[in-house]
Amino acid sequence: MKVFPSSLVGVMLLVVAPLFAGSRESAFLAQRFLGPDVWSRVVRIESLPVEGSRYPAEFHGLVIAFADILWLYTEYDGTQNLSFRRGQLAADQANLDVLLRAVHPTMIRCTEETAAPAPYELPAALPNACFVACLKHWATLQQAGRAPKQVRLIACFPPDSDVGHMILEYRRGLRRFVFDPDRPDQRIAIPFWISDSPLAIASRALQERWPTPPGRATPVDLELPVGAVSRNFIAATTPADRPRF
Repeated sequence: MKVFPSSLVGVMLLVVAPLFAGSRESAFLAQRFLGPDVWSRVVRIESLPVEGSRYPAEFHGLVIAFADILWLYTEYDGTQNLSFRRGQLAADQANLDVLLRAVHPTMIRCTEETAAPAPYELPAALPNACFVACLKHWATLQQAGRAPKQVRLIACFPPDSDVGHMILEYRRGLRRFVFDPDRPDQRIAIPFWISDSPLAIASRALQERWPTPPGRATPVDLELPVGAVSRNFIAATTPADRPRF
């Protein structure tokens, strides 16, 4: 739900880039940020006009495969899960239209977009990109000489809100740390006396920035076996209830 500077993406622009651009440019920038090691596809989505909808009649997003789940990133409201079950990526990738309509009945069609914009057309900042930033940091940790254990994503939600913020928790030895995309250069240490509860971790990690502690926090364990039902994010009963971050 935050703006993420593309300078951290390592994109070299030939001319001064616009601060923000359209959804197509944001989707391709997010894809470039994640790199080729993370499966992703830029898609063009057609949507029925609905009064009060945040989505235009046609826009772009990035479909991402991560933790055995398909996710959808758009510049309008960040990222949400598309898959209803872990470990069935091939089937989900072949049925994007069905998954999109299950999440948002107004989204009637999606097609892959292969015509990438020129580098100078990419924006200088990526809106609502905390999930994308966490994925990139996870990949960086995996490439380190000693990859951390017990890594999990934690989505943190203010009280009475379904629009959240994603952080990444991981362990090195007996110590716990959190990566917060809003403070990408700071490794946040979690004291040993803090509970392992996602809400306790989120409250501690965000205490300097959030005047009111999170009302809830839901995890995605990145080491669960394939096929396990993903609780939390996927358990929402209606499209309006599904969390975004």
